[in-house]
Amino acid sequence: MNLKWTSRRTAFAAALLAAVTVITVAASQSFAGGASHQKAAASVIVDGTTDSVVNIDPANQYDYGSFTLDLPLFQGLYGFPNGAKLQPVLATGCKASTSLKTWTCGLRKNVKFSDGSPMTSADVKWSFDRVNKIKGDQGIYTLLTNLKSVSVAGPYTVVFHLKGAQSTWPLILSTNAGYIVPKAKYPFNKIVPNTSPQIGTGPYELTKFTPGQQAVLKPNPNYWGAPAKNGGIIINYYSKSSTMKLALQRGEIDMVFRDFTPTELSSLRHKSGITVHEGNGVVIRYLVFNVSRPPFDKLAVRQAMAYLMPRQSIASRVYHGSVQPLYSMVPKGLPGHIDAYKTRYGATPNLAKAKAVLAAAGVTTPVAVDIWWTPSHYGDASADEYAEIQRALNASGLFKVTLKSAEWAQYSGTLGKTYDAFQLGWFPDYPDAEDYTEPFYKTGNFMTNGYTSSQATTLITKEHAARTTAARLAVLRQLQTLGAKDVSTIPYWQGKMIAVGRNNVHGIDGTLDAAFYMRFWQLSKS
Repeated sequence: MNLKWTSRRTAFAAALLAAVTVITVAASQSFAGGASHQKAAASVIVDGTTDSVVNIDPANQYDYGSFTLDLPLFQGLYGFPNGAKLQPVLATGCKASTSLKTWTCGLRKNVKFSDGSPMTSADVKWSFDRVNKIKGDQGIYTLLTNLKSVSVAGPYTVVFHLKGAQSTWPLILSTNAGYIVPKAKYPFNKIVPNTSPQIGTGPYELTKFTPGQQAVLKPNPNYWGAPAKNGGIIINYYSKSSTMKLALQRGEIDMVFRDFTPTELSSLRHKSGITVHEGNGVVIRYLVFNVSRPPFDKLAVRQAMAYLMPRQSIASRVYHGSVQPLYSMVPKGLPGHIDAYKTRYGATPNLAKAKAVLAAAGVTTPVAVDIWWTPSHYGDASADEYAEIQRALNASGLFKVTLKSAEWAQYSGTLGKTYDAFQLGWFPDYPDAEDYTEPFYKTGNFMTNGYTSSQATTLITKEHAARTTAARLAVLRQLQTLGAKDVSTIPYWQGKMIAVGRNNVHGIDGTLDAAFYMRFWQLSKS
């Protein structure tokens, strides 16, 4: 939904009244009751976002808007519940065989789902097998490519049998591909609709979801861990960040995660009673090529675009310096990062080299290309971002770019199936350089962009089997170099994790780290 903002007072008043009514009614319906319930309602935190939710069911969820809603509801055997350090969550720990192909995990006892039913190894096996059975169009199943089978050894032991050695398997267990759902409530071969009950082991349960409008979460009374520091969460979904900004300033919502335009963020930094919180910057934006579709089946065309990518102007003109140019799929700050694209294509656009690579390949210019982008999912600045890319490529005289767009619901299920080149962003499944290389360079990747490389496959296998961090990072550097050479993607900026809150919301800074988790359960409101 892409509603246009109107300045008419009557329309604004009606919209404002509706927004306040939705928040008030939702809170009263979800948390109404005696004095204790009224106190809980007062501590409910209302969040705003321009993200959208594709699927709540974790078996087909691979976008950040869905992930942010799922994180308080579901859990995996491992995770990052208190920071960017990997920890056991539903597992007590996992041990690998000598070959690194078998991982045996003990499960935490006395864990219940939000409906009160006990979690056992049968639910864990069901959850992993289900992801691989459904193979949803969002591509989350690709994280389990190395999984051969799952077996159980009693109610509290699960054994993962891998196709090849993988020293980083606990990191995979932390991803939403490994979120555990109850076998009795989630069908094996189909996704549970968003408006149906969702049942997990997390600190909250979902009491109401209205697509495109609102999600209401209350503390899970059956939660096995420490209770949430607030009385619940309401997430309001906005089609325009300008509307969301006004709601924050008026106190109709308590915080925003995510996304404001750079201009809006600059304005909010100077508003009384509001704080812009910033954390580690491991979010990236990149352009994807379908290397099996003309004209991007020609390496020279992709390389020429890499020579012309206007990283600096995007960072300065569009984002006002709030993001920084990126020259690798791995963001700066993560061990193993190298500036592979800067090494191969230079720090700034180079028209002469772009012309030379096209001429050497016999490519007639200007090359007509369609580039797709999505208007709201990555924030309202996406329009300016892709206008800047179009301007730079067309100004070179080597390309004639036509921009096309679609909202995320259509966009996310299409990608490389019909798009030749398209915008994507990446937030970590886990904060490791492996998660910024393997998902993009393995055969059958989630982008469905046709990229396949025997060399990449060999390097991925070698990285999985590496027994020391130094050896693993050395292979990951080789993967970045190969990725820059083959140019199936062009990374161009990395940004910070940003949330904006009113000053009576506490704990936001503590959840802004490289894991990129919004841990709502750690927030409180005074």
